[in-house]
This record gives sequence, structure tokens and C-alpha cells, in this order.
Amino acid sequence: MSFDLDRALRRLKPEKQKPLGRRPAAQLTFVDDEDPAGVPILLDTCVYLHVLRGRTPHEVDGLLRTRTIHHSATALAELTHRFGARVPTDARERSARARLAQVIRAIPSHRIVVPAVAIWGEAGIIAGLRARLGGFAPGQEQETFNDALILLQARAIGAAVLTANTSDYDILQQLEPSSRVLFYREA
Repeated sequence: MSFDLDRALRRLKPEKQKPLGRRPAAQLTFVDDEDPAGVPILLDTCVYLHVLRGRTPHEVDGLLRTRTIHHSATALAELTHRFGARVPTDARERSARARLAQVIRAIPSHRIVVPAVAIWGEAGIIAGLRARLGGFAPGQEQETFNDALILLQARAIGAAVLTANTSDYDILQQLEPSSRVLFYREA
């Protein structure tokens, strides 16, 4: 097994962490503050959905055209979950499902990032810390774990996570300060 629990616990120090709160927006890095030609990006699941709905700001559209884009196997699983969880009941839902399938099929396989065992192990610790220190509503445990996986995957490949999810990724980034996150506001 390639996960060293003792090393992860020494690095993350879960027993020494203090409660965390959301930082003011001025302390977060938003896409409108970024150079379009910066580091590669790893897309959070919300980006795919916002693009499909036409709800991304121009700055995000620019980043998607100019940066190297990586796709998380974790986000892919969140997207494909919809195919099993929902049966389309009308033409609008069938159309949305077809568009989502088209986007998934277009993801280049060489750009999909799969979490290593060590990332899975650390993500569990970080998600637990997020739950305990940053608070969240019951039932969000899996989403928080998935976000931690995506954050650590991005860090591992030297990319920034692109997301509109300030409530979770702000706390996660405070727990993993070496990570990079680019936030945007849904249009």
C-alpha cells in the first residue's frame, strides 16, 4: 500500500487544528484577478454544469480556452452519477442528458487525473477535518470527500482547482495551504 498514515497524520496534525471559518472574498483568488496564461487547471464538477447551462463568466470562458485543462476522475464520477440517479421524464431532461453525455465523451483520456492511494487517504483526513472544523450540513460528507480528492489531485499535478464552490474549497484550501484554487461567481 502506498499510503503512509503516520506521515499524513504528522503533516496534517488533525488534533492541533482549530475551528475554521470562511474568509472574506478579498482574501480568495478569483479568476478575474488571474493571468489567462497561468498554471494548468483541474475542473471541479460545477464547472461542467455551469458551462452546459451557459452560466460561466467571460473570464472563466477565457481560462478554458487558454489554459491546459485536466479532468478529475472524481468529477467524472459525480457527473456520471446523474445517469444512474435520474431517468429523464421529458424532452428537456433528455436533451440535457444528451449534452452531458457529449461533454463526457469529449474528455481526452490523457487529461484525466486519477487519485493515487495516498491522495485517497489524505482526502479522508482532510474531509473529516472539514466536517469537524468548518462545519457543514448533515448529508454533505461525500461531497466534501470528493472536493478534498479534487483539491489534492490538483496539488499533486501542479494545477489549480477551478470552482464556484467557495464555501467548501475555501475551508479545504485553509487546511491544505499549498493548494491553489481559482474561484469564480456563477453568471
